[in-house]
Amino acid sequence: MNKVLRLLLLIAFMSQTSFAQEKVWSLDDCIRYAMTNQTKLKGAILDEQMQVQKNNEIIGIARPQIKANGQFQYLFVIPKQRASSDAFDFSSSLSFFKIDTPAFNAYQARPKSKYSELEFGLPLNVSAGIQASQLLFDAGVFVALKARKSLEELSILNTKRTEEDVKVSVSKAYYNCIIADKRIRLLDENIKLLSSIENTTRKLYDEGFAEKIDADRLTVQRNNLQIEKQKIENLIELSYQLLKFQMGMPLMNALSLEDNLNLESVKSGLELDGVVDYNRRTEMLLLQTAKRLNGYDYERYQKGYLPTVAAVLSGSYATQTQSFKDLFTYSYFPTGAFILNASVPLYDGNTRRSKMNQAKINILKNENDMEAFKQVIDLESSNARTQLKNSLMALENQQSNIELAQKVYTVSQKKYKEGVGTNIEIIQAETALKDAQTNYFNSLYEAVLAKIDFQKSLGLLK
Repeated sequence: MNKVLRLLLLIAFMSQTSFAQEKVWSLDDCIRYAMTNQTKLKGAILDEQMQVQKNNEIIGIARPQIKANGQFQYLFVIPKQRASSDAFDFSSSLSFFKIDTPAFNAYQARPKSKYSELEFGLPLNVSAGIQASQLLFDAGVFVALKARKSLEELSILNTKRTEEDVKVSVSKAYYNCIIADKRIRLLDENIKLLSSIENTTRKLYDEGFAEKIDADRLTVQRNNLQIEKQKIENLIELSYQLLKFQMGMPLMNALSLEDNLNLESVKSGLELDGVVDYNRRTEMLLLQTAKRLNGYDYERYQKGYLPTVAAVLSGSYATQTQSFKDLFTYSYFPTGAFILNASVPLYDGNTRRSKMNQAKINILKNENDMEAFKQVIDLESSNARTQLKNSLMALENQQSNIELAQKVYTVSQKKYKEGVGTNIEIIQAETALKDAQTNYFNSLYEAVLAKIDFQKSLGLLK
């Protein structure tokens, strides 16, 4: 008995655990999930990390550079050098000696060649050393160091813009699913009501109080609703697949949404008289950052006439021998050097000036783009505000229509049950109610989309 009790408790616990794991997703939940799983956003974050590493690369150029080098060389042909034939003629220095032998006289009388070929070096050469260099002054590198922060801001803003796009896409896909779910539930209610009236009419027909055509009309109406429901169910599946795609969620995962969409939720948090602030828009911040970077570009080319100065300190050991054994027995000769290198560009064919002019033109283009974007924001926010006002007005009207259609449908049912109405009135009332519900849901969806577009135009989707 105890085993059976433990088994029942285990089954109950597993059922409760399974039920607890069935999460209902709100819009904020879907957005948070997308912020960590959406592939497009992941790509933007990787680009941001890439920019950080590029900035570290620029920092590395300004830091000391140290490298070790080693070389082994076997000269299977030892290089020669040509020199004047009398370069090593010391006969004039020995002129005070009297040498008068036939052999010496013959040597002296022999024709002299114009050049001598001299062989320098040994076949085996080994060297090893360390070199350290430090860039002391380079205007281009120093300007690049100044531009690092702006480059990081640019990559962060690109990520932020991608986040805003993901929020908009997820929100629109989410509300599309909510509207489809609402339509399915209302169709189920209409089908249930029609089925009830159809059954009542069939019974009245069987008892001789109604005609068969009355019941057939209701059957046709119910079948039409069933077909419409099937179509919407297919669209719901596609809508949920789209939402999962926008979230970066595997398409086979189950997803249950929280229904919190109505007229009051659309109106909440709205500021229809909100003032446009251009700096709230990420696109404007991107243009401002691009202008600042073009300014750094201009500065880099402008300072291109300044000298580049670098210091190099090197030390090495080297030896030369005729055999491998001697490489390890004879001493190595040390060499050390300190080099201060400076270079100044004198004339580059006006290449630098052309690049300066290009950077200046890019700055002017940035300013023009910002002015054009301000006009776009003004037009976009004005259109979004008008669209939102119209959508809210239409939604309120449709809500009134659906209440009136519901009253007409209720009255038609009562009249039919009391025998003073016909089923044609019920069908007409049900059709009008269904049309009012469809129009209401369309208006609700248009209103929530208009709200999203309006908030985006004001830069409020952060």
